[in-house]
Amino acid sequence: MKLFRSTDSLRDRDVLIMGLGTKDGGVGAALYSNSRGARVTVTDLKDASLLGDALAELAGLDIRFVLGGHRIEDFTSADLVIRNPGIRRSNKFLVAASDAGAKIESPIGLFCEIADSPWTGITGTKGKSFTTHLVSHILRSAGMKTVAAGNNCVSPLRFVDDDSIYPVLELSSWQLAEMNLHRKSPHIGCWLNFFEDHLNWYDSLNDYRYDKESIVRYQSPDDIIVLPLDDPTLSEVPGSSQRYYFSSTRAPSENTKGCFVEDGWITWRDTEVVKLIRRDSLPEHMAVPVHFDLIPPAVCCAVASGADTLSVSDGTATFPGIPHRFQFAGRYGKISFINDSAATTPDSVIRAIMNLDGGKLVLIAGGGGHKNLDYGPLASIIRMRAHRVILFGDDPASARLRRELNGINEDRLRVAVNMAEAVDIGINCLDPDEGGTLLLSPGCSGAPFFVDLFERGEQFISCIKALAGFEEL
Repeated sequence: MKLFRSTDSLRDRDVLIMGLGTKDGGVGAALYSNSRGARVTVTDLKDASLLGDALAELAGLDIRFVLGGHRIEDFTSADLVIRNPGIRRSNKFLVAASDAGAKIESPIGLFCEIADSPWTGITGTKGKSFTTHLVSHILRSAGMKTVAAGNNCVSPLRFVDDDSIYPVLELSSWQLAEMNLHRKSPHIGCWLNFFEDHLNWYDSLNDYRYDKESIVRYQSPDDIIVLPLDDPTLSEVPGSSQRYYFSSTRAPSENTKGCFVEDGWITWRDTEVVKLIRRDSLPEHMAVPVHFDLIPPAVCCAVASGADTLSVSDGTATFPGIPHRFQFAGRYGKISFINDSAATTPDSVIRAIMNLDGGKLVLIAGGGGHKNLDYGPLASIIRMRAHRVILFGDDPASARLRRELNGINEDRLRVAVNMAEAVDIGINCLDPDEGGTLLLSPGCSGAPFFVDLFERGEQFISCIKALAGFEEL
């Protein structure tokens, strides 16, 4: 399939946006194409009733909409089709468009082809959203005009023409696959971690890793890659770029550049050693391991992107966190609520559970589609650590977890029909006077039981806020 090139013009060309969606990818692509003088058509399987906010932003523009289904003639008459990278290029509509001469692209493919200025890209199986937003927050503390975008639902095409904005992009494996087609990697790249995910999409773990390696594959000696010191399978990834390393557990050898934790201090090492901030001075939500471990890579990215060390300290200490990522959501008496809806793999749930210090744990899990991952280790942790586990009715992930939990005391496993019932069951399993934690950490994608992981987390927040006596943090 042919790709868009930076020398191509969109003026008076027919551009088809495949999938407007409820987030920003399709909207950003439509706005960009319209601003370039293209004749834009948007097609989506959803009808207008499910696309309200996205349609409202495009209202008044000269854009044609074909909603509630795709039409083959819209694809075969297009010069360029821009589709969500989660839609396979083997899709029959995309094949028809390509056979008819159209170029097939994605928003990130367009961005990396067009962008002239340096930018930072962050990937990893988990933690990339939190790290991306933390880096952007630190850069703002340093006085830089920046934006966190990419896989976190803000389209980078919105600001590709504004050289005053420094982009920090969260990059999924699918987006990196698109960048690989363009033979592009970010000026500053960061690879946080790597473990099993998306095996319902990839034929093997090696195929998944190949796409992830695009974060460094096309970097030059003038570029920088940030890597985990404690993972030799990543720290030794091939490449010619400069290297910064990070670790939250140990200091490196004397000549290793990067960010590390030494004697309770988050420390920057380059030509000199700079103590940035003490761990025990961080706010509670930043001191838990699941977030604390992401501070060193964020520091590396921020310093490499131009932040001074004083701004790094200030930015780290004032970062409020982001929704759905081990989010401290409030209290009901002594019961704590944590919204970890973005935990979409069993490994992520295990890590969330291990971040909790004792006390009764009631876990809400499931509520979405599985990714052909192993739920056995998670089931073992649930048996050991959870006071109760609440699953949902008929979604694929809940069904898999129920099978792995076969034989568990039936009083410890409850089934809810929706989030409101799950929260109600969870509250009744805990005593507000004694305390404990109600943790939403699903271990699966949001669909098809929920619209997506964001809606799942928002429903959880809505349910706990409705409690009389709820205290927001």
